[in-house]
Amino acid sequence: MKRNLSAIKKALQFGISGAVGGFVGNLITEPFMHRLNNSQSAFDSVFSTARWFGLVGAGIATAIMFGYYYYIKGKPQIKQALKNGGLFGLIAGAISGAIAEVVFSGIGDGENELLRVFCWGIAGCLLGLGLSKRIPNLGMLRGAGGGGVGGLLGGCLFILFAYTLSGAAGRLAGCGAMASRPASYGFWIGIMLVVAETLFNKAWLVISDDAGTNRTLTIGAEPVTFGSDDNLSIICIPNISPLAMRFQLEAGQIVCENFDNGAVTYLRSGDQKRIGNCTITVGNSDLPAQSETKVPPTFISAKPAINSFGSSQFSLKLGSRIIPLNEGTQLLTSDIPSLKATASKGVVAAINSHSKHELSLGLTNLGDRAWWATDIQGEMKMIEPESTLTLAVGTKIEFGEIEGEILGS
Repeated sequence: MKRNLSAIKKALQFGISGAVGGFVGNLITEPFMHRLNNSQSAFDSVFSTARWFGLVGAGIATAIMFGYYYYIKGKPQIKQALKNGGLFGLIAGAISGAIAEVVFSGIGDGENELLRVFCWGIAGCLLGLGLSKRIPNLGMLRGAGGGGVGGLLGGCLFILFAYTLSGAAGRLAGCGAMASRPASYGFWIGIMLVVAETLFNKAWLVISDDAGTNRTLTIGAEPVTFGSDDNLSIICIPNISPLAMRFQLEAGQIVCENFDNGAVTYLRSGDQKRIGNCTITVGNSDLPAQSETKVPPTFISAKPAINSFGSSQFSLKLGSRIIPLNEGTQLLTSDIPSLKATASKGVVAAINSHSKHELSLGLTNLGDRAWWATDIQGEMKMIEPESTLTLAVGTKIEFGEIEGEILGS
């Protein structure tokens, strides 16, 4: 629910920003419109349309980037919006405008309204593709698709208003109502970029602060960082380290790195992290369905971990608890509440012998998520479900939100 409400807010913010950008771009280009309308040669038409589209595209891209920075930072970032939106918007708009004019005039002879809508879709696709390079983890396909659909919708609305309003008065009146060509174009591109991002992303973060504000960001190959330094962090939170935490999607796994304590945690949908005045909730639409896992008999013991008090070479420290680890010892969800079992009877891990040598013991992952193990030399590795970690004194294991340590006897 929080994600959906946040996505609606984000879409409206992007849409309004894009509409304002289109409106401003249209105002700037209005003095040149008579040259476009009175062009005698094909070259003049292409050049004039490219210039008009370029300025409108620069306005839309800058405004959408302004809306993006305001959404994630909570404050205006005009310089950054101009830097990351203005130039590429101008270039993308000019190229798409020239292409659209060539297609529209060369194929449709300037009369086919359906072709006009298609040309607006081409322009929106290129503009969305450019924005995908500026908005982290938006993705080229989502950016191009969202921009293209937004351009088509904006073009359809323009034609609707073109039959009732015409000329400069019609364009300016339509802009004020977010229904003229450039404003509706920017509005729908902004809306559809967020719709495409929300519908087709695999993992995301919902950031909720103590004031009740929610923001949603997509997780992908590009890290999403949190800290108090604007230059180091995408999400700026006061009174924490300059760079405190990083989330990233690696090989389908959501990984959180805490720079304050060096911990690396593998997360699943619904897991939360608390940092400063914010609670970060992880979402993942691509989790595998749970299935019953057959556990080899050597992993099963009639004795739960809490009752395994025989002689032991190793033990596991979980907070204030010390659990002896013998061959056949089971760890249950009651021992490690942050884990969820896929085996029967709530078993999330079990001790088994690696070989005939009785001192070679391993801890097998029988849960639905990976662990992170760091040995005494500082080497870190992932222990995936059904994999086994050889026990060694000093090894630290991240069981989600709970950390354990292997101790000697």
